[in-house]
Amino acid sequence: MVSVFYPAADVGMHPRAHYASTEFVPGLEKRLGVEFPGLLTNSYTETPALTDSAHPVILYSPGGGVSRLLGTGQAEDLASRGYVVVTIDHTYEAPAVEFPGGRVASAAPVAGGYGKDIRNKYMAARLLDTRFVLDSLTQLAGGANPDADHRELPAGLDRAIDLEHVGMVGHSSGGYTAVEAMHGDRRIDAAVDLDGQIGVDEQFGRAVTEGVDRPVLVMTSQQIEEVGDARPSLDALWQHATGWKRQVTMRDSAHYDFTDMSVLVPAAVQPAAARYIGPIAAQRSTVLVRTYVAAMFDKFLRNRSGTVLDQPPADPEIAVLR
Repeated sequence: MVSVFYPAADVGMHPRAHYASTEFVPGLEKRLGVEFPGLLTNSYTETPALTDSAHPVILYSPGGGVSRLLGTGQAEDLASRGYVVVTIDHTYEAPAVEFPGGRVASAAPVAGGYGKDIRNKYMAARLLDTRFVLDSLTQLAGGANPDADHRELPAGLDRAIDLEHVGMVGHSSGGYTAVEAMHGDRRIDAAVDLDGQIGVDEQFGRAVTEGVDRPVLVMTSQQIEEVGDARPSLDALWQHATGWKRQVTMRDSAHYDFTDMSVLVPAAVQPAAARYIGPIAAQRSTVLVRTYVAAMFDKFLRNRSGTVLDQPPADPEIAVLR
């Protein structure tokens, strides 16, 4: 299941999109520990796409066991900058995936816990999901309707996508997915890993062991740098990757400061969230993450110069590690 965010030609009388549907909200509220009845996004539903030119495509993959909804803010920001963004739910790994018509597929129970074998199977499924999405977008650009039920798609969407310029960004396991998918699929031109190790424990991905020849940006939290569990795979990636690469870290941040969770579930509301959200202000972390993700794709998909990646960090919260 995916959501597509894109520059709109005209929002007209189209309704604002809900963050989550009415049927889906109770379970999401219970999982996150906060209520957000009627929460609306900055997006509008079923609007005609802006077709003044074709727009580069960005795929978004969420963290392990997490909904694509937590990447909504990131997707909206990129769409506002002229990208078409497809956020992906990995069905039966995500806690719940709602399909058109209201059917909800919940995460499959795992006997014996989430060991290495299970997580490797999840990653294999994630890579297949990513390839399927790219194949479906190719069908769309060719004039076909890839919707499973052949519902009418927003006007102009087929003409709005530029599949010659594709990037992928992901958080945590989604970051692993982004870099690993780029290794295996030449259609992906640049990848951003937000606070994820690139492997399952000591078993590194092929992108690490074989290297990648296209650009990679890794953005890590202070929390993960202090814990150090991502460092071995990133060290190996730096040893083998032959393309442009950069790692920056964000001071006072924790693992979920790279998602909407820092805004939706402030630690003051949900004390348990303090394990996942750092002392950095949510508004500040949001701006920094979006700025660096956009700069990566502006630089390598649009060939723009003068981005924050082309100069020393001006923001005191950001440090270049390598």
